[in-house]
Parts: sequence; C-alpha cells; structure tokens
Amino acid sequence: MEQAHELNSTQCLNCNATVKGGFCDQCGQKLRDNKDRSISTLLGDFLSNVFFLDNRFLISVWYLFRFPSRMTLEFLEGKRKKFISPVTLFLFLNLIYFFVSPLTDYSIPLEDQNSQPYGRWVNEWINLKLQNRGISEDAYSSIYQNASDTISKSIMIINVPMIAILVYLMSFKKRQFYYDSLIFTFHFFSLFMASWIMLDWADMFINFLAGHDDSTIAAISFVLFAFAIPLLYAILGMKKFIAIPWYWAIPAGVGVMISVSAANLCYRFIIFILSLWLT
Repeated sequence: MEQAHELNSTQCLNCNATVKGGFCDQCGQKLRDNKDRSISTLLGDFLSNVFFLDNRFLISVWYLFRFPSRMTLEFLEGKRKKFISPVTLFLFLNLIYFFVSPLTDYSIPLEDQNSQPYGRWVNEWINLKLQNRGISEDAYSSIYQNASDTISKSIMIINVPMIAILVYLMSFKKRQFYYDSLIFTFHFFSLFMASWIMLDWADMFINFLAGHDDSTIAAISFVLFAFAIPLLYAILGMKKFIAIPWYWAIPAGVGVMISVSAANLCYRFIIFILSLWLT
C-alpha cells in the first residue's frame, strides 16, 4: 500500500521559501501536514473562508449597519485586511437573499410584463414566440418563469454598475474614479439585500410571537427594512462618501434609492429578453 506523502517541511510548498513557524513569511500559506488531508478540515476551511466562521464577514456586515460608508472609505484607503472583499460580500448576501426571500420584484411573471414601461413590445414578442414554439401561453408561462427565476439569480450583480453610474455622476467633483463609486455601490447594495433578508426573518419572528399573521406589524416591518434602512444608509453613506452637508446628503440619498428603482426596471427588461431568447 502506498504511504501518504509526508508534507511536514521547513520549506513552503507554494513558493519554496524557508518557513519559520506555522505560516510562510513570503506568501502567507499555512504549513500543511497530513491531517490537512481530512474531509473535515477541507469543509472547515470552506466554512471558515466563505461563511460566518470568517469573522471578516461578521465585521463587514456590522460595518454596513453601524457605520455607513466607513468600510467603503477604509477599503479605498487600503485598510482591507479586516474586511471581506466587496464582491465576495455581495455574492454571499446575494446567495442568502435568493434562498430566504421569495420576492418577485426581480423575476415577474410573464402575464405581468404588459404593465412594465416596455410593455408595448411584450405582446408582439410573446405572440411570435408562441407561434414559433406552437404552444399555448399558459404552457409557455411556466417554462418562461423557470428560466426567469434562474437568470434573475445569476445576473443580480449587473444592478451594481448601473446604480454606480448615478453615484458616480453625483460624486464626480470629489470622486473622479468610477471605481470608488463602484465600491460604494457594492456595499450599499449588500446592505440593501441584507435588509431584505432581515425583513423575511423579522416577519417570521413576529408571526411566531403573535401566533398569527399581523398585517399591521408586517406593514411596519416592510417599510422599515425595505425602505427606511436602505434610505438611511444612502443618506449617511453619501454624506460621508463625498463629504457633503446634510442639505445635499438627503437628496443624494434619495437619488441613490431612485437609481435602485431605475436599475430594477432595466434589470427586469434584461431578464425578460434573456428568458425569451433562451426558451
């Protein structure tokens, strides 16, 4: 029987530098040994780096709710070690968002497409699709919805650069790099999704305590988590991000929220076109 290769070494297996201690001074890789080959260690590393066991994720989420834009500014100043990457934070919250939040705002049914601003083209395109496929609208609606749900989860990230365009225009005089606005938007949209996730959990908790669905409390929760918290972050965040007084920060924050609605509309249209094309 072949023996397991012994990986204990005084040299880093990644860059061949001499290792003094448990980690390489040159590249930072951990000095491995045979116990690192276990499935439990592999799973633990995965959970530690991707999910909540990595305290950078918890710190990043805490900064989102407690210190609007501070994480953005520190990240842009180069203080990045204690935070999870803006893209990784977004992708992870995006994953949770679509698991726990059954919202239809981003993937609306085929029959509701007529009510959208681009609805005047919808009937013609749908009728052409039904003729080409030779099926009824009811039968196609189910096929379309499955494709739409999948696509909406896969391309959520395209909302970020669209929202960042407006942030860039509002902050151009003080933040002339689009990159800065993109980082701000990744953090803002992560907060936006986290707030919606909390809305779903709050509804379940409130209903559990009440023993029934309380529409009044549910409505208050919806306004708080869906609009108030994101709007407050947008106002405080823009004030700090571009160092403007309150009388400019408030309309700037409202502008960020309007950009979310505008991006949402464009996003729906993109999903509709892709779903129609792929089915």
